[in-house]
Amino acid sequence: MTKSFLPLSIFILTCTHSLAEAPNKTQGDDSTELANAVANTAAIINSIPDIIFYKDIDGVYRGGNQAWAELLGKPLDELIGKTDLELFPEDVAKFFRTKDQEMLTSKATKRNEEWVSNADGENILLDTLKTPWVDQNGNTLGILGICRDITPKSDNEREVRAANDQFYAALNAMFTGELAPMNAIWSHSDDISNQGPFGARMDGWDAVGAQFKKEAAMKLGGRITCKNLIVHAGRDLAYTVCVELGENMTAAGKPVEVSHRATNIFRREEGQWRLIHHHTDLSPQLDNVDNK
Repeated sequence: MTKSFLPLSIFILTCTHSLAEAPNKTQGDDSTELANAVANTAAIINSIPDIIFYKDIDGVYRGGNQAWAELLGKPLDELIGKTDLELFPEDVAKFFRTKDQEMLTSKATKRNEEWVSNADGENILLDTLKTPWVDQNGNTLGILGICRDITPKSDNEREVRAANDQFYAALNAMFTGELAPMNAIWSHSDDISNQGPFGARMDGWDAVGAQFKKEAAMKLGGRITCKNLIVHAGRDLAYTVCVELGENMTAAGKPVEVSHRATNIFRREEGQWRLIHHHTDLSPQLDNVDNK
């Protein structure tokens, strides 16, 4: 954990403490003022990229921020009321609970590093700070926690991950008719190829670019996200593997939910990672809709 993270964490945990304690306020408190304070505090912690959560003495989660929900891939309201055993593998949940008990016994702030899997199936290393959650009378109510992703990543891996994100943003932009982002992320060389869910393979930028231009002009709509991402990066070549999920459009303009595996190959060209190959599973969902 960086030195600057500790004082920032204390500030964040103070804000979270105010939010967590709000349900325990007495009925004599001004309801409008309390509601405004809760809303403002919630807005603060939801704007912070670090993961924030709080749970009671029994290990039941009572709240958290949007980054916590994104880590687990679930809406906040589906996480509240759950325990670690309901959200994580048993060995990870038991480790969390052990660290919680150590902190509650000592009643002192504790830090530790924890490996977890995020909603995309990636293993990430979290630097976690936990501190007692106490009420205005000093009674311990549970645990406040904040985590920061400190997973070691090479510069190349970070760059390829960003290029992969750029490709899927460009793909979604193309569905709305905007072609420039797709032209920017792809190499314009003769040795590139693209094979999408309909099965036809196009070789060389002239063919690939022409197909993108045709699809952009159709403005079919739809949206694809990249899940369960794996990234491997060498010096000048890299690949990503993921599952493409979302809503796509058939050639006839019919919407259909899709889920298929995808592989993307990138090459460093003039200091930038450019896509040179995109390949997905054949999509029976798309084919079946067109044949109805």
